[in-house]
Amino acid sequence: MAATSPFDAAVAPPWMVLVDVFSMLLFIGVIVANRRGHVTTSRITLVIGGNLLAFTNAVGLGQDSGADLLFMGLLAVPFTLFDLRERVPLVAGVALTLLGLGVCALGHLSPAGPVPSAGDLRVYEAYSLVLGVIIILFTLFQFSRENARVERALRLDIVARERAERELAESRQAAITAAKMAALGEMSASVAHEVNNPLAAILLRAQRLDMLARTDTVDVAAVRKTAHDIDRTVDRIRRIVDALRAFARQGDEDPLRPERLAPIVEDTVELCNHRYRLRGIELTVDPIPDGLLVLCRGTQVAQVLLNLLSNAYDAVENQDERWVRMTVAADDVEVHIAVLDSGPGVPAEIAARIMEPFYTTKGIGRGTGLGLSLSEGIAAAHGGRLELDAGARPTRFVLTLKRPAAMDPEPA
Repeated sequence: MAATSPFDAAVAPPWMVLVDVFSMLLFIGVIVANRRGHVTTSRITLVIGGNLLAFTNAVGLGQDSGADLLFMGLLAVPFTLFDLRERVPLVAGVALTLLGLGVCALGHLSPAGPVPSAGDLRVYEAYSLVLGVIIILFTLFQFSRENARVERALRLDIVARERAERELAESRQAAITAAKMAALGEMSASVAHEVNNPLAAILLRAQRLDMLARTDTVDVAAVRKTAHDIDRTVDRIRRIVDALRAFARQGDEDPLRPERLAPIVEDTVELCNHRYRLRGIELTVDPIPDGLLVLCRGTQVAQVLLNLLSNAYDAVENQDERWVRMTVAADDVEVHIAVLDSGPGVPAEIAARIMEPFYTTKGIGRGTGLGLSLSEGIAAAHGGRLELDAGARPTRFVLTLKRPAAMDPEPA
């Protein structure tokens, strides 16, 4: 405007020069208002000022002054200045510009004064064209810069989210390992006793074989019986060691596959059986069909069952009546493994919180507060669930897993 004001003074009506001066002051006010934090006011003023300039050209010089080109450039300005959520100023700015463009395009405006020469009008038209192109290019530049910024931010957000997911997975695995070690720590004395007793039995039988060998005659039946006892005792130790090894290994990366439920339960019970016997707690497992399969990671299911058995032990060890029972029920789709105990039950006021991480009712040093939370996560990862049967008496937790046929049905 400052550049065209002398030309307006020579060619256009005198009042257009006054409009130029007023518009310059208006745009200076826009800059001042923006710097003082009146962002919305300054943007609205900028839209009004731009349309006022274009409308002035149309009124003062007529349709051939290129005012319509200026209006077309100004049409993009509201989208640069306002967020899509600022609907009122955005719609108002677009409507104002469309109104001016429509009036110019329909030829309803006549020059308010003498018509400039054709050459002068071409200068104004070129000026309007250049200014309109500059406005459009500036708008496109702003859009491109904002898109680039958003894309960069999205790539930082994705990287940060991936890093957070990795850290969460590592933390979860560390928590699972800690819970396993805590469970193994609670069972360590029991497992040591379970191994030491068979070793002592093997030693006695080996000494008996040595005594038989020192005699002049060998009692074949006694040797065979002793060898059979040693073989049976070694097999017992092997089962305990295999159960420990299976329980300790990491199984997160194993695929879900059909596994026999009976051996998983037997190995888990083997790890804690002696601990139960020492406290006089009766631990019974209802018969499980040998061919019953569940779709699972066996090591993780063993961890869930061991957590439930450990919690049940803690619940009944100081009760007059001490027993824990495991039952298995199956339908065409799911297998339900229940652990029941004669403990006092879970109070209603804490029943909703017992699956929360680090929530525990045990005393200091008696638990991590992660057992049920991790077990619930393992069940969910298997497409199953772990639930407290709130209405059951005695206390009853149920682990539900899917049968292979439910996940991989045979084609009809």
